[in-house]
This record gives sequence, structure tokens and C-alpha cells, in this order.
Amino acid sequence: MRVALLIDSADAEKYKDLSAWLPIDGVTTNPSILASNQNVSAEEQIKKLDQILNDKQTLHVQVVSENAEAMVVEGKRIYSAFDREVIIKVPVSKEGFKAIKSFYEKGIRTTATGIFTIQQAFLASKAGASFVAPYVNRIDDQHGDSREVLERIMHLFHLYQMPTRVIAASFKNVRQAEEAMLAGVHELTIAPDIFEKLIMHQGTTDSIKQFTQHFEGAFGQDKVMFN
Repeated sequence: MRVALLIDSADAEKYKDLSAWLPIDGVTTNPSILASNQNVSAEEQIKKLDQILNDKQTLHVQVVSENAEAMVVEGKRIYSAFDREVIIKVPVSKEGFKAIKSFYEKGIRTTATGIFTIQQAFLASKAGASFVAPYVNRIDDQHGDSREVLERIMHLFHLYQMPTRVIAASFKNVRQAEEAMLAGVHELTIAPDIFEKLIMHQGTTDSIKQFTQHFEGAFGQDKVMFN
């Protein structure tokens, strides 16, 4: 199974920085992420992302409305604003389940977001969600075991051959991302600062420094292979 890596950010510049060294499969956003940059409208932030993503990368945009009818109207407006397919994120309230079902009937793919439990993920899949997004850090904060929740959702989807993909979301540290990888989820959406920390280790930094010192000590400063 190929795991997908997504950036949980609406910052187009941070996307460009990360995509220079990391193969990115898409971007997820939510109202809080968009609100963190009050100098640029939410619509403009999403349009900038649309311009730099290729056709194979996914773009997930969340509705703000809270009742099903308004969610569907808002989601359809988002969906029709772009030439690409935009995946509509919908929170798993009772109204959200209604909206997910309605979107499914209209052929619009959704991500059921705000998942904390196995049963929420199961019901969201049954309602027609293409993706479910369990909130890893928030599960842990409420004395849950996020890895166990992820593993059990994956087991349940495999057991019943449910096509919904699991996107692990809401990470606050490297350990949580590592546990989600080991849980075997289909996709992970990670904030830029956590991505940076995933490749950092003092042992790696020390090793690189030592290699350079040894080579320069033997062959002189500013020397490289086959110089």
C-alpha cells in the first residue's frame, strides 16, 4: 500500500519550501488554519494553493456552515469554484452526516473530519465519505490512545472492505506521526513545522560534520569528490 503525505497548511510559500525536498500528495485546510492568516481572505489562500498544486494532488477544503442544508450549499459553491476536484471536508455532527450523505448522492467526494472514535469513522464511511480524518493529538489529549484508534479503524475498514481512506490528522509532535505511520493509515496530513522535525536528529547533524572534518583533514578545505 502506498501511503500519501499531505501538508496541513494553507501557506503556499511553506508548501513550496517543503515540496522542494518532500513528495507531497496534497493539502488539507480548515477554518482555523485559514483564520491564522487574517491578512489574506480564505478564498484567496485556497486559490493560491490551487494554482501551485498539480492535477494529481488533492485539495481538501472544509465548510463552515453547521446545518446540513447550508453545508451542502456551501460545499457545492466551493466545489464549483475550481477546475480541479476539491474534496469537501465535513465535521461529523448529525448535520454533518446528513451533508456527507447528500454530497455522496451528488457525486462529490468528502472528508469526514473531527473523528475521535471508531464508530464515527464507521458511520462516516457508511454515509459515503471518501476519507475520514481522526484527530490524533486531540484523542491523546482526552486520555485516549490514538494509535489504537487508528489501528482499529483500519482493521474495521479492511474487515468490511470499506473503500474509505484514513487520513491521520492533528499532530503536535514527531512521536504521534511515527505512531500513525506504524498504525498503517492510508494518508497523513502534517503541519510544516512537524515535517521539518521529522528529518531532524542530532546524530545525523554530528555525522555530517564528522564526515566533512575527516575529508578536509585528509584532502584540504573546500575539496569535494572528483574536484
